[in-house]
Amino acid sequence: MEKNNHYKNLLERLCKANNISPRRLRFEQIEDFVIIYVKNQLKEGVDLECFKILNLIHQTVSPLGIRFEQQLYLYPGGDRLDKVAIMFNKEDYVLLNKKLEEGDI
Repeated sequence: MEKNNHYKNLLERLCKANNISPRRLRFEQIEDFVIIYVKNQLKEGVDLECFKILNLIHQTVSPLGIRFEQQLYLYPGGDRLDKVAIMFNKEDYVLLNKKLEEGDI
């Protein structure tokens, strides 16, 4: 997945351009899924940078017709948000990177 991961590079550059630490993102491949985790830093509520990152993902992926799912992870026994996971089927993520590589946007 690391090789030619154009979307990861794009998202990290967009975060830097918006003064958001790219360390807030974690990419992981589990079987046939590619997952982007976005960490929430606030103890209560959701921090603005987390929303900005999610917005960047929606703005860059949705217009390309790539499907993904979003899942919230809460801390056990409470209403505190730990992180948000954006999940792609591996084939869709490969297609996303191919579109970015070829400029088919």
